[in-house]
Amino acid sequence: MHTSDSKDSLIAEVAKAADLSMKPYVHSVFLENQLFDNNDFDDLVFKIQCRNIDGEREESMDIELEVYKSGNEINMTISWKSLIDNPILWQGKHAVWMDSSSGVKCEKPPYGNDFESLARRLRTFFKTSLS
Repeated sequence: MHTSDSKDSLIAEVAKAADLSMKPYVHSVFLENQLFDNNDFDDLVFKIQCRNIDGEREESMDIELEVYKSGNEINMTISWKSLIDNPILWQGKHAVWMDSSSGVKCEKPPYGNDFESLARRLRTFFKTSLS
């Protein structure tokens, strides 16, 4: 996936999943990593920027997504970019919510269903695209 077409389609897929999972917002996605390889990546970090239905930026709704392999599994963490005290979702085979300060398992927050929906969509996509 060194080509810009592959990178662009990867970014488009993340934006599409965010749009579907985090309605009614619209999202733009930036890959913070400069280079990645389809068959051997360590870590992909995405910044997902949010806009309301009028096209105005909603920076408090921006999301950070990290995707990485652990063995043969695709795992990810999803968190709010600016709400750093809110729980973080770790998604592997199952969803686990963690306190952002301690890393201790915690209850699913009110926005949890949206994040879990985003994680399931992306995990399916990444498993087929990057495995």
